[in-house]
Amino acid sequence: PICQRVCEPDITKTMGDVPFTLDKPHFDQGNWLGRYRHFFAITNPLYLFTSQDQLASAKAKLDGFKAGTLAPKTTNKELWDARTLCDAVLHPDTKMPVPAMFRVCAFVPANIPIAGGMLMSPPTMFNIVFWQWVNQSYNAGFNYCNRNASSSMDNTKLAQVYFGAITVSVGTAVGLGQALKAAPLSAAMAAFLGRVVPFSAVATSNVFNVSMMRSGELTSGIPVKDADGNVRGISKEAAKSAVTQAAITRAVMPAPVLLLPPVVMQALDRVVRIPVRARGSVEFAVIIGCVAGALPAAIALFPQEASIPVDKLEPEFRNLTTNDNAPVREVTFNKGV
Repeated sequence: PICQRVCEPDITKTMGDVPFTLDKPHFDQGNWLGRYRHFFAITNPLYLFTSQDQLASAKAKLDGFKAGTLAPKTTNKELWDARTLCDAVLHPDTKMPVPAMFRVCAFVPANIPIAGGMLMSPPTMFNIVFWQWVNQSYNAGFNYCNRNASSSMDNTKLAQVYFGAITVSVGTAVGLGQALKAAPLSAAMAAFLGRVVPFSAVATSNVFNVSMMRSGELTSGIPVKDADGNVRGISKEAAKSAVTQAAITRAVMPAPVLLLPPVVMQALDRVVRIPVRARGSVEFAVIIGCVAGALPAAIALFPQEASIPVDKLEPEFRNLTTNDNAPVREVTFNKGV
């Protein structure tokens, strides 16, 4: 049917010849390119239109594969397509659908107007405060919905984190902006540093937001699994690694989104004369391209299912054995997004 072809993006054409498995992603997670290809697939915005029937069908195929009851005509590619759809829609821990607005596949379309507002709006006090508030409001929801499932936080703590992130972002943006106005800088240097202000505010508040939103993981720990997928305990050291990786990702993520478009526009001005009427459209198109490329590139800095040697965890993890009585050398955990 036409709806099925539109709503189920065919981003896995290269997967048909690779033997299907539930044990690991299709692309090698041991290198950045493999992780980039994996996240590029699951961040496809078309997965926002996944219906309940399509999700149920994909889950049924994976359950059938696991139980050995697949329909005879089910192809290898269909299984990879089903897994990619589930990875894009379901939380990796709970296996429940993430609210559509806060799925990874929604991050690009949601951030296009936010980045456009920050870069294209006049730098008035209202615009600075408004767009920093919009950005942090979305980030708070995204961080909460994609946190490790073991993390719990009451409404009071959520409110503190939310307003704290807004204070940090607005304070950084306004403070740096006022400092630039007062500094004795050349016009060229002032313009250059002015482009860095939105990035500095967003990066700083992103780190604060994700660190505080997931602070419960640091105090209570997160589950770690062995190679057989068995949960072997709760580790605070693994939680530190997970939150640190997420914070680094969030600091890097806005760099190409907020720093690259002005550079691209300046380069375009040197090689072609952009009509005044078309300039806004061209700049917005550049922003779209930067946002679309930045998300999978930033998330791919670290694997979704990260690993850590047991000798870097608490003492109780250092004498674990597998089902075959072999010593467990490392465990894995969901780092969140």
